[in-house]
Amino acid sequence: MTDDELAMLLDVVNEAEAPRTSLEERLQLAEDHRAITDRVMEYGWLCDARRWDELLAIYTDDFERVLAGTLVERISGKENMRAVYEAPVLPRADGKPGGPPPADEVNSLEIRHLIHPPVVRVGDDNQTATAATCYSIVATSGDGDDFRRGVHEGGYIFGFRRDPDVWRFCSMTVISENARNPMFQR
Repeated sequence: MTDDELAMLLDVVNEAEAPRTSLEERLQLAEDHRAITDRVMEYGWLCDARRWDELLAIYTDDFERVLAGTLVERISGKENMRAVYEAPVLPRADGKPGGPPPADEVNSLEIRHLIHPPVVRVGDDNQTATAATCYSIVATSGDGDDFRRGVHEGGYIFGFRRDPDVWRFCSMTVISENARNPMFQR
């Protein structure tokens, strides 16, 4: 992760929330933090299980994902995300030959998102929020002598909107070191 990419995560971490003064406001903030943290963890579980319908149900229609780090991609709209989830492309930022394996190989991997507890910042409007977290993704395939394992790290910056009483993902920046994971190379 570059210094600029780390700075993007730290911008969220260092963002101050407006003080909530009443007991009701403080309780609502605590409940919002918990709901958003649960949503981030749910994202990892649903990705690992490849339960795309359930995952897309917690996105806004205008959801946008940006890949950074060793990958580069911008996808807008949750239906466009479905296509990318079902047949991942994983375009490399460096443009070097070789690239990722075909989507059917990627989809055959066992994948586990190991997500650190996020830092959550709820906006002054109580309708928007941002969360920053670091992660490791472990990918495996095979068994016995054919067993293979690869790991890569990165960070997420998630944007949220309350819709109307449920927090939904509206944006995601993924700072990925995916291109360094041997399981995602040809």
